[in-house]
Amino acid sequence: MAMGPRRGDPTEEGRIACEDGVPRSDCPYRLDTPEYRAWMEGWDEAEEVKVVGGEEEGEEP
Repeated sequence: MAMGPRRGDPTEEGRIACEDGVPRSDCPYRLDTPEYRAWMEGWDEAEEVKVVGGEEEGEEP
């Protein structure tokens, strides 16, 4: 059973998850852990890049 990358760099995992369309609420780490915060930070950074880059829904790249 192939699951996504896990136990690597949580920040990078969060970034990849956002780019792959994984909802922010699907963070695989337990709340209030350093890994949770890092995953969320990576996800948020990727989302910000999408917004700044004009890749939000309905916008042309």
